[in-house]
Amino acid sequence: MTALCVDDEILLLEALTRAVKNCSPPMEVVSIDDEHEALQWAEHHDVDVAFLDIRLHDMDGLELAEKLRRIHPDLPIVFCTGYRDYALDAFQVHASGYLTKPIRSEAVQRELDHIFGEKKKQPLLRAQCFGSFEVFAGEEPLHFKRAKTKELLAYLIDRRGASVSARDLHSQLWEGEAEKKDLNYLHQLTSDLRKTLKSVGAEKILVSHSRGYSVDPELIDCDYYRFLAGEESAVRRFTGEYMTSYSWSEFTCAYLQSRSGVVPNLGKGKKKKKS
Repeated sequence: MTALCVDDEILLLEALTRAVKNCSPPMEVVSIDDEHEALQWAEHHDVDVAFLDIRLHDMDGLELAEKLRRIHPDLPIVFCTGYRDYALDAFQVHASGYLTKPIRSEAVQRELDHIFGEKKKQPLLRAQCFGSFEVFAGEEPLHFKRAKTKELLAYLIDRRGASVSARDLHSQLWEGEAEKKDLNYLHQLTSDLRKTLKSVGAEKILVSHSRGYSVDPELIDCDYYRFLAGEESAVRRFTGEYMTSYSWSEFTCAYLQSRSGVVPNLGKGKKKKKS
């Protein structure tokens, strides 16, 4: 998650940045002391919440908020100021919160709890893992440029948000020791996956960090996840097959079979319940 902090006074900006960094959930904090630079940055990056000083150089924070909302319509905005008489104007632009200086971590945490505690993530994609693996954006299947790109997403979904390093991804997807050229190709696949997700507005699903790659499982409606949550309809839909195109899926498939009591009938190619 990323927080954008904007204040034209450096010392106050540093204090705001520290306050946000001390809060939970942990976020990357981008601190900018110029409103025009902040707008340019926001045009090319995702932002989860913005903390804006109301009095800035060429435009006030209210105007900056309106322009940020044109770029990110659902962006939660918290105004930070030493002037209480701005509070009414702040709420007129549908601010998510209002803080008075000096900004303290406890006050920032209350605002974050209000914003993210009540804001439930909505799934951006639907993944079908039982049987063959398929992904849908709305009612339309998601098309992948490369088969390995699709398999990369499948493996990350199988890991349910756990981080996977590039070398571990290579060993699972190619079953061999990674060489430099292979890791470069894996980088191309992750870039291809990000572009594919972005084409349907689902780029936030893929998470990259210093430890490797993962997906945000809360943004995926998945029969596998519903099964693990104990949803009865998902349990009934499982007939013993899971991501059948991928050999690495066998371990998860065996686990699901043990949980459900469904075992494959290897002789007839059907599945039956244990008696």
